[in-house]
Parts: sequence; structure tokens; C-alpha cells
Amino acid sequence: MQVYTFWEEYQNNIAPRIAEVDLFLKTAEYPLRTDCVADVLELGEREVCQILTEVDADKIDKNAFFTIMSRGSSGLCRLYQREMELRSPATYTCGDIAYIYNLNYDVVARVYQMLKIKEATAFTMPLVFSNIPY
Repeated sequence: MQVYTFWEEYQNNIAPRIAEVDLFLKTAEYPLRTDCVADVLELGEREVCQILTEVDADKIDKNAFFTIMSRGSSGLCRLYQREMELRSPATYTCGDIAYIYNLNYDVVARVYQMLKIKEATAFTMPLVFSNIPY
């Protein structure tokens, strides 16, 4: 029986959304439209407007976009928030991975133990993710 792994989940659902945000930021005209920001961040337009009001912003430039991401309630925004909370480290402990990606700590710790690593890098992350059943 083939097991669906977190690597597959990451490749199929997380990475494409991150790439979509990246492309959006590189190609969109500024100031950004509220409905477009809401769409790419998977938020309601009302939530985007509420965040803009809270931070006293009247337009969405790149800084405001990341402010919205840092306060938004979508899964993508929450992932970004957790990554920023850990200050986007160069290496990730099993606790970091479990926290950022909302994974079971014990499962991630077993993978680290099996791979005989204490920290993962961007280079080793696919190996870690491919050993996490999802």
C-alpha cells in the first residue's frame, strides 16, 4: 500500500500556492487590488479591508501585502506567520518543522531520528517531508 507523504502534500498544495503568491507580487500592478489580494491569499475581501483599517493603510503596496499575510487567517497566511515567528531559520529542528507545517511532533521526530539528523536544510527538506506520512 502506497502512503501519501507530506512531500506530496507540499508539492501538490503548498508549493503551488507559494509560487502563485510570488508570481502575483512580481507581476501585479501597484497599488494592489483588494479582491486580488484576497483571492491569492485565500482570504475574504472583508478580512483584507479589516486588516488595512487596523494598520491604517489606504492602499496595498508590497509592505501592506506582507502585513496582511502576517495577520490573515488562511492556512497559507498562518504558515507564513509561523515561519516568520521562527525568523525563517537557515536550518530547521524537528520542532520547527512540526510547528511551521502543523505536523505531529512525534512523527517528525521519528523521521529525524531515522535519518540521523538534528536539523534540516532547504536541501534535505524533501527527504524529511518524503518520510512523513500524511
